[in-house]
Amino acid sequence: MTMEIGLVFAILGISMLLFITGWIRADIVAVLVLVSLAATGLLEVEEVLKGFSSEAVIAIAGLLILSAGLVRSGVVRWIAERLNNIARGSRKRLTLTSSLVPGVLSGFVSDIATVSLFIPVVLRLARKNDIHRSKLLLPIAMSALAGGNLTMIGASHNLVVNDLLRSSGQPALGFFEIAPVGIALIISFAVYTLVLGQRLLPGENEKGVVKSREDSSGLMRTYHLEDRLWEVLLLDDSSWVGKTLQEIALGGGHGLTVLSVVRHDEPQLHNRVDFVLEKQDVLLVSGRRTRVDKLVQEYPGLKVLGHPSQPEKFPSSSGELIEVVVPPRSPMVGKTMTDLNFRTETCLTGVAIWRADKPIRTDVGTTPLQEGDALLLYGPGDQTRSYDPRPGFLWLHKPHPEEAPRRLRHLGKWAALIMAGVVALAAFNLLPIAVAALGGAALMVLIGILPLRQLYEHVEWRTIVLVGGMYPLGLAMEKSGAAGLVSSLIADTLGTLGPHITMIGITLIALLLTQALHGAAVAVIMTPVALDTASLLEIEPTAFAVAVIVGAAATYLLPEGHPAPLMVQSPGSYETSDYLKFGAGLVAITLAIVAGLVPIIWPF
Repeated sequence: MTMEIGLVFAILGISMLLFITGWIRADIVAVLVLVSLAATGLLEVEEVLKGFSSEAVIAIAGLLILSAGLVRSGVVRWIAERLNNIARGSRKRLTLTSSLVPGVLSGFVSDIATVSLFIPVVLRLARKNDIHRSKLLLPIAMSALAGGNLTMIGASHNLVVNDLLRSSGQPALGFFEIAPVGIALIISFAVYTLVLGQRLLPGENEKGVVKSREDSSGLMRTYHLEDRLWEVLLLDDSSWVGKTLQEIALGGGHGLTVLSVVRHDEPQLHNRVDFVLEKQDVLLVSGRRTRVDKLVQEYPGLKVLGHPSQPEKFPSSSGELIEVVVPPRSPMVGKTMTDLNFRTETCLTGVAIWRADKPIRTDVGTTPLQEGDALLLYGPGDQTRSYDPRPGFLWLHKPHPEEAPRRLRHLGKWAALIMAGVVALAAFNLLPIAVAALGGAALMVLIGILPLRQLYEHVEWRTIVLVGGMYPLGLAMEKSGAAGLVSSLIADTLGTLGPHITMIGITLIALLLTQALHGAAVAVIMTPVALDTASLLEIEPTAFAVAVIVGAAATYLLPEGHPAPLMVQSPGSYETSDYLKFGAGLVAITLAIVAGLVPIIWPF
């Protein structure tokens, strides 16, 4: 083994360790990989930066913007809402459609966007059909992952594999060339979910459980807020009279939260931080009784009235509870509500956080947010209905279903036509995918579907940096001979058993790696290995490249492997064991389809 190969393996090993442990953010790890390849002289500067000019990176950026346009114009939500008509009155139809439709949609739209919009729809349908939400949420996430195998734009790693395949001198895969594999996976997953998966998923079909998060009183019970709400009366001699909510600052020194103020039995609530208090105002406070008692002792002129007389109104008809979730790679991760100045910016108050299947109700404003947290918010109805949680949060529960503004609904057909045009141009090889995607993104802006000022917010820059930074690692593996060394090991170990077994082995390696690494990183590492292995066995390499695509998408075993499974963990109340039990069958199906179908379409 040469020094160059040793350096490549060292960089690869350290980067994988950092990816798995999460000590450093994935995109930063990718940048460190890029810098290391240049600093050690393994690659020239032009080669190190090649990833950021690759067709894959450009296409990913354009496709993210296209997905955002379809979401903002209401196209994706319209499709999701059709589930209600298709599945009405039949639990089997609901299970099947919720396992099929997200998969088809994610072949063209970001799987994260697909899952985020299907979550509230499926929660509502679960309540109406008396099905526990956990029976449906994980299947929609897994269906979305399988749908990434429908088209070359279905997942970012598809584009990476195709780019590396083209760079090696092999013909690139066509836009719909992998569709038979994706269709087989989606249909097989749906049948598995209906026949066996429902028995493996948690939750009983109890109507009360299903409804528990579907209205304000249900949300209060879920978060166990009944014993944490207090009405505090401001007496005439209170020192707080004439002060604003910001000035009394209960959250900072007392660990309490003022949710709203009711004045003289007025129906509307007041919760703006600049609202000035008057005598006889009633404050609705959230916190422990011991802290409330301590507050009353410290500030004369306050009187605890007890729990709200009608807590289900929380406390008046003009206020509403909503629930959002912190998605993976959200800019809100690590920040607190206080850091975000959330109440001032949105007129909404953080009431509680749902984490690891239990609520956090104390010091909510100063608790750093984590990926997968569900956040319970409270505010006036006009604010909850107009609140747009993106890009930091995603909807989990909203009393009034979100609709695109009328102007955007009118533009929805244009958004759909633009996406169809991009697909047609790429499918018939009239334009490269990257060029077609950028053109479609530009049209989305020009006709007003996406405002220019928000354009760059819809690009997942962490993904762009991750793909661009990891891309040269594949080149370094090829150039140094590291890929050839690994390929020789695989060929010597599995090659004697035939190309079918070797292909299954490559799929399994990619599948295991993708439980901890981003799919694009797996594609960068495994594609050169797969192509070199095919060369050593003297067979056509396309089937092995497809095996990498399918394996890199199969993040079925752990919630942390991909944003889609992680997004449903909190609303579905899933444990890691649930992913393992349900995902094991999906892994078996995936390997069977790779072994049986891939060699037929792409003979060795």
